Amino acid sequence: MLELSLPRESGQKEQELVLIPFVPEIVYHVELKQKRVYIDPPAGLLDLTFVKEEKVRIKGFLPPGKVNNS
Repeated sequence: MLELSLPRESGQKEQELVLIPFVPEIVYHVELKQKRVYIDPPAGLLDLTFVKEEKVRIKGFLPPGKVNNS
């Protein structure tokens, strides 16, 4: 899967992302030296956007879990 960042619209705070399946039918050419990927997405694929939420882990507030060795 490729994670593609779409351009922000004016007034938009969050970056919209879309996941692209990395298959030859959609990703038809990759130029590693130029850092370019050429895609031919099916209709509607770029409309399936999401906003990536950062997950926060807080350690040390819960007691350690018990291990059952039986």
